[in-house]
Amino acid sequence: MENPIAPVWGELKDRVSSADLDFLKKCFRAYSSKAHIHNVLHDLDIMKEISPPPQRVLDFGCGIGLQSFLLSQNGYEVYGLETVEDKSLDGFFKGKGEAHISSREASMHNVWNIIKAKVDVDFRFYDGLKQPFADGYFDIVFSYAVLEHIPAGDIPAIISEIHRTLKPGGIFYIFQLPRCASYTEFIARKLGMESHPYLWDMRSMEVLLNEGGFSTVYSERVDMLLNHPYRIVNPLFPILRPLNNFLAHTPLSYFAHHLTVVARKTDIDSRR
Repeated sequence: MENPIAPVWGELKDRVSSADLDFLKKCFRAYSSKAHIHNVLHDLDIMKEISPPPQRVLDFGCGIGLQSFLLSQNGYEVYGLETVEDKSLDGFFKGKGEAHISSREASMHNVWNIIKAKVDVDFRFYDGLKQPFADGYFDIVFSYAVLEHIPAGDIPAIISEIHRTLKPGGIFYIFQLPRCASYTEFIARKLGMESHPYLWDMRSMEVLLNEGGFSTVYSERVDMLLNHPYRIVNPLFPILRPLNNFLAHTPLSYFAHHLTVVARKTDIDSRR
């Protein structure tokens, strides 16, 4: 299976400092897994079916921009938005995030510049509160593995801003949202491995979306099996993928790792 972000990594690894390379390797490492690549392409297929390009997309919490790169390659007009400060760094580096904070912006720009030389993406930083876009500016807001890094109490304000910047009837895509009942999150926490600080269930997310002026149009539980370590997963991928699909259609899906949620912007006033 071809790695869709290989062209970006191929240029980047020879253009950054050794200090930055350790951080960026973590960001790119997921794409070494065939299972992860399959998930990324599956999610893009869902988006293209419901909201075919060309449409204007905000990649909310774009990080180093790999999803923005893929969205643009698939024909969308893409804007990538990231916070000035990443409060999840410390957890990502297991308590050693402070060492990277000073060079985070430079790391972002290194990757963003390579991506912008290949595709047309408008990357921006913001303060984490008010998005620098006009009301109704986007057809789509795309959130990929983002909300689990934001405290639950801050999510209503985030949803409100997303609602504001979406056009009437615009679509909010939430991909790779870790679940409260995920057995992999449970194991990771018990073993002291990397895990996510905030986990979600479908009911809680639906309530927040409904209160924020959205109605859910599609959802699914995904990832029954591990996607890493890739050196073990990749050789077994032809067996693991159909097994994963089978388990996802059984009661065991209650323990699946991630949620996918697709919601449409509605008129808040009409729901009162």
